[in-house]
Amino acid sequence: MSTMKNALKYVLAVSVLFCGLSFISPKATAKIDLMSNRQLVILTETKLLDDYKNPDSVVGSIAGMQMLEIACGLNDSNCVANAGGKEYILVKTWMGNKWIEDDDRITAGDYRETERDITIVEEMKLYDQPNVGVYSKAKPPQEMLSPQKVHVTAMYSYLYKGAHTGRAMLEAPIWYRISTKQQGQKWIVDPFIPEDMKKNERPSDRIIKLTGNELLYDYPYEVAGKGVKANPGIVQVVANSSFIIKVQNYEWFKIQLEEGTFKWVKTYPRSENESGPLVQFDLSNEKITLRTATRYFDIDGESSLSLQNWLQPGTYVADKVNNGWARIQTPFGWKVVNLDRAPLERPKGITETQETVKLTSGTKTYYFPLTGEICHKAGTFKDQQALSFEKWISPQGVNWYHISTFSGIVWVPEKPLSE
Repeated sequence: MSTMKNALKYVLAVSVLFCGLSFISPKATAKIDLMSNRQLVILTETKLLDDYKNPDSVVGSIAGMQMLEIACGLNDSNCVANAGGKEYILVKTWMGNKWIEDDDRITAGDYRETERDITIVEEMKLYDQPNVGVYSKAKPPQEMLSPQKVHVTAMYSYLYKGAHTGRAMLEAPIWYRISTKQQGQKWIVDPFIPEDMKKNERPSDRIIKLTGNELLYDYPYEVAGKGVKANPGIVQVVANSSFIIKVQNYEWFKIQLEEGTFKWVKTYPRSENESGPLVQFDLSNEKITLRTATRYFDIDGESSLSLQNWLQPGTYVADKVNNGWARIQTPFGWKVVNLDRAPLERPKGITETQETVKLTSGTKTYYFPLTGEICHKAGTFKDQQALSFEKWISPQGVNWYHISTFSGIVWVPEKPLSE
């Protein structure tokens, strides 16, 4: 219950954060806000003028869709002008700085050609053009795209020219141009892209209790009609994922079902009417599994990095679970373990080795390979060599080595990590 209250507090906090931010609707004004928008997206062909005061000074045109940069700096107001009741903007072109009319063919935001494949997880409307600006009055789309893998050829982040608030920028829709076999090039808006969320997935061994009212999904995303009811019982998760879409925070647990398939369940409900897995509960001396060597402590929440008391993988009797912590019976008495951190401190794939590692004045060492806590800062070592006894290769391909130093056992990456 406390976790659900925390979730609701977060939603309330986000609402309070943005309630004081004004939002200019597209109908309020067409004038560019130079303080917020430094680039424009041309939706369709527009004329280039030498002189905004002379409508006949056309020197060419620019086709859509493409992006243009505004010619002025932040504190320069000479890039916007008004003549004959029309607004004009000075932009950079291959012919130098030119004027364009600020009408519904022009939006702010970002447009770029790209080539990538993404997975569509729910039905989506197919548009001939992004439903903004000059295309906002187009006929509503009738065609739908079913869940499948698609090839993306362009991305367009739409931001209304007058937008100047944090909320407007965070909530700006993102359009993707995709190739379809039957309909050719089409646009979809704001798809959930599981490939982009993969980077947020972190291994975890925490224990949760499903009530049987939760819905399980193939991805960390709710798709109407696609959730399946969970079976009640104690479950050990394999990963968690935390991310933000627009202004909404999401947290999910990844679990493996008995038949071997993986599903996702929300970590906590969004309202009093929803049900989420329990993360704090008592056990009747039930057995749980430590999947990897795990540090143990005397009390919940203890995190001293200098404590290197390890339990080996195996089955242990547990009597209490508390938000990722579990109290288990060990050869040393009742102890607690942090099952959220366990696979980060001793990740899967560690192998024995006897490789020589070079240490320099720029070397930083870490207590664990996946948690980021620095043990030795740069400048600790002189040029020397150390013999490693374990090796681990990260998903990013970084070689990590376990070595002994004058102040304890530490992990060191083969090359300095990018900050």
